[in-house]
Amino acid sequence: MIHKLTYNNRVLSAEERTEFCRISDEYINEFSGYIEGIHQLAKEYHVSDNSDYNKITKTIIDIETFTNYAFCDCIVLNKLFVRATNPYEKSFVRGKLKVQLNESFKRLYGFKKGYETSYCAQLEKIITMFPGFRREFDELLSDLEQISKDPWWKDVRDAEVHIDISKLYELRHEEINESKIVMETWQLIELFNHINRFICRLHRVYLNYMAAQFIKENGYIPSV
Repeated sequence: MIHKLTYNNRVLSAEERTEFCRISDEYINEFSGYIEGIHQLAKEYHVSDNSDYNKITKTIIDIETFTNYAFCDCIVLNKLFVRATNPYEKSFVRGKLKVQLNESFKRLYGFKKGYETSYCAQLEKIITMFPGFRREFDELLSDLEQISKDPWWKDVRDAEVHIDISKLYELRHEEINESKIVMETWQLIELFNHINRFICRLHRVYLNYMAAQFIKENGYIPSV
């Protein structure tokens, strides 16, 4: 369940800023490794005569790749935002961070339109084959639907992407509430991470099922 955003307007101390960046680096190293792993899996994937296998495998690979990139890219930009000291630099990074979050959410779920071409729509097409995951998936969709009702940062996204100079000037000179930006960002980053963990667990269950079926049919464990 998505909780109401709260922020306390605190400015991080130098020590807290260093710790924030350290944790961010751990996430970046971890998820960039996941990206390489899923890329290798995609390279090794071979089309099967089993259409369900092809559909499930491709969907899982595509969504895992996307969520890993979305999570890692947002962490990188959030870290740069927190580290920035020059007012223009901080304002610039804030704009790019909001574009990244807006576009990532749009590809993941969509806003008022766009769900049919989203990654969640692709996942929904295979989730019927995993009944044990249906309830959690529905809860995730509920969270995503709640967030999608607020067209957050659309003005920022449009100004930054289309380089609308008059609008950019206005946005780049807004007072920055660092606490508010970071809390808004982490709400979405954590949601990306939740979905990524969900997909990873579903993937493990599917691989275990395929291995069990292979053993049942052939009497031995397939070589890796």
